[in-house]
Amino acid sequence: MKKLIFLTILFFPIQALCAPFLVCDPQATVGYYKITGDPYWTANVVAQVDGSIRSDLSTIPAGTHNIQVAACKTDVLWGESCSGTAPFTFSKPSPSNVPVNLRLVTP
Repeated sequence: MKKLIFLTILFFPIQALCAPFLVCDPQATVGYYKITGDPYWTANVVAQVDGSIRSDLSTIPAGTHNIQVAACKTDVLWGESCSGTAPFTFSKPSPSNVPVNLRLVTP
């Protein structure tokens, strides 16, 4: 039993629990989200099972990001249908100082 618990902890991706995520409340019938206004999102984000969004932001570049998010679904008869967009702005901090006095040393 202890071995199973150890292996579970060893192979469980801890980083996935720590990253900041873009999320929203569950929404019925949503299939995916279109995010515009920032080059980080190059494709639509597939909705979670409950219709919410969960997008990992751990690799987004530092700086201010202004985005618009629309909830969408695709219907066989009507094709794509999207809501209006909701604006959202956030900032990822960057290191405040540039390294100074760089040099080589010998042991």
